[in-house]
Amino acid sequence: MVNPRPDPRSDPRSDPLYVRTAVPADLPRLAALRAEAAAWIALEHGSAQWSDPYDAQRGLALIALGLTVVAALSPHGEAVATLTLRPTGSPRLWTGEELALPARYVSSFTVDRRYAGHGIGTRLGDWASWRAARAGAALLRANVWSDNAALHAYYRARGWRWVRTAAGSRSGALFERAADAVAPPLVHEAGRLRA
Repeated sequence: MVNPRPDPRSDPRSDPLYVRTAVPADLPRLAALRAEAAAWIALEHGSAQWSDPYDAQRGLALIALGLTVVAALSPHGEAVATLTLRPTGSPRLWTGEELALPARYVSSFTVDRRYAGHGIGTRLGDWASWRAARAGAALLRANVWSDNAALHAYYRARGWRWVRTAAGSRSGALFERAADAVAPPLVHEAGRLRA
C-alpha cells in the first residue's frame, strides 16, 4: 500500500520537529519505516540495503538502552523519522586510533518516505550532531551501506566527509562530520533524552 503524500499546504520544513526517546510501543512503527525505506532503496537505487528482516529483539535492546530516538511533527505525533545514536563505534569498521577520538555513532537513520525532501533528515542529523557535541564528542560518525551511492551523495551534501570504505562489510562506507555545539533551529526535545 502506498501512503498518501502530506497535504502540500503544510510544509514540514517550517514546522518544529519533536525528538524523543523511543519506547517499546514504537517498535512496529520503526519496523514499518525500515521496510518502507528498504523497498524504496531497492526500487530507486538498486541497493539491497536493509533487505534482511528487521531484528525486533535488537531494536528493543537499543530502545531499552535509550539509544534510539524518534522525531515527530507534534509533541505526541506519529514518528516521521528515527535514528540510533551510540556512544561507541564498531571495532570491525573503525581503527583503534579513530575509536580513541571522542565521537558518537549514528545508525538506522530513516525518514518516512512521505516526508522525503522536506528537510527532516537534515534537521534530525543536525540534532544528532548537536547531541554529540553536548556529550563531549568532537565527531559524529556513520557507517552506511557500501553500494548505495545515492546515500553517500546525501551525506556529502550535508557536510559529512567520506573516511573510507571498510572491506568485508555491506555497510562499511564510513562518514564523519564535526559535532556542532549550536542547537538546530525548530528542533525540540520532547522529554528527557540520554546524552
